[in-house]
Amino acid sequence: MADNSDKMDDVALEGDDDSQKGNMDSEYVKLISAEGHEFFLNKQAALVSGTIKSMLTTPGAFMEQDLGEITFREIPTKILEKVIQYFYYRLKYSNSAVEIPEFPIEAETALELLMAANFLDT
Repeated sequence: MADNSDKMDDVALEGDDDSQKGNMDSEYVKLISAEGHEFFLNKQAALVSGTIKSMLTTPGAFMEQDLGEITFREIPTKILEKVIQYFYYRLKYSNSAVEIPEFPIEAETALELLMAANFLDT
């Protein structure tokens, strides 16, 4: 499996001052997995998801817009982490002139990733 460390360079760790802003004026969004793990990521990466984009940009429609955080009660940590890696991958290679490398997916997580991608509209 290829090294994915460069795909998550912009993910903020818990406790980073800039990641604690909690509203959509922030450049970060917090995604929370079924197990309660918190991922802070760049808002532009999160907006790759049509579902997340709707939740964060539709005026007055979702409380997530005010909080700047979304809890996914049905998406396990390992799947949400891989989805976030894909958000950065897609953001990096959108409108790219270079050859786009294959995004690595392990066979044992393929079905769960497919279900999460379908839900998240990515």
